[in-house]
Amino acid sequence: MIKFFRKIRFSLMGVNKTGKYVKYALGEIFLVVIGILIALQINNWNEFNKEQALLTASLNSLILNLNEDIENLNKQIEYNRDVQEAIEFSFRIISLPDYENVALSNFANEIKDIASEKTFLPSKTAYKSMESSSHFQWINNQELAESIFKYYAVLDRFSNITNENNQFVKKHIESFIYTEMEFGTFFPSSNAYSNERSLALDNTDILRGKPAFENALIGRKFRANGEINLSRDAILKAEELIESITTYLKNNN
Repeated sequence: MIKFFRKIRFSLMGVNKTGKYVKYALGEIFLVVIGILIALQINNWNEFNKEQALLTASLNSLILNLNEDIENLNKQIEYNRDVQEAIEFSFRIISLPDYENVALSNFANEIKDIASEKTFLPSKTAYKSMESSSHFQWINNQELAESIFKYYAVLDRFSNITNENNQFVKKHIESFIYTEMEFGTFFPSSNAYSNERSLALDNTDILRGKPAFENALIGRKFRANGEINLSRDAILKAEELIESITTYLKNNN
């Protein structure tokens, strides 16, 4: 084809048809430009398809992470319900006469969760990958992109709250346990060589009449209730985000 156009160009030059040659030259340039533009358009189209394929994969991975969050948030709710039950039983021990001067080790299983800790960590593998690879710029729905950012901001805040609550347990529950309680009878298997303690040591009265312990229980209860409410709110946001992403993928694939 190039040889064909070259022959035409030489024949026009040879017969001194300058005007026709100029028109031909301009036409040839125009065809070259059109060819370049078509090639660029095809390349852009291919790049766009690649970007959309990567975005689709990332959003599907994000849905998997959101489902993991929902599962872990439900576990956080279950954990805090166990904490609430332990707190309620501890309130009985320190308040009701039926539990006065009774072996505290009898209730180890019922109250052990007051000193337990659990941190929530969101599943952010897909989110971090999208952020580092700039995939968010390919989402043609700004509201969806903002919803994703807001969701992980909420979960980061919730994760920080669970850490703060764990610190509360260390400061107010564990410190009391280590300074006021006698572990050898409360956890008899911890020291296999110790003799059985007397009731004076293994006694519910260790907890009774101690405002610091009761205050710690009340603070623990408020924090457990707060985590449950925040967990439920985060689950609702995760479910809404899954629905939004699913709708977006259906409309853009």
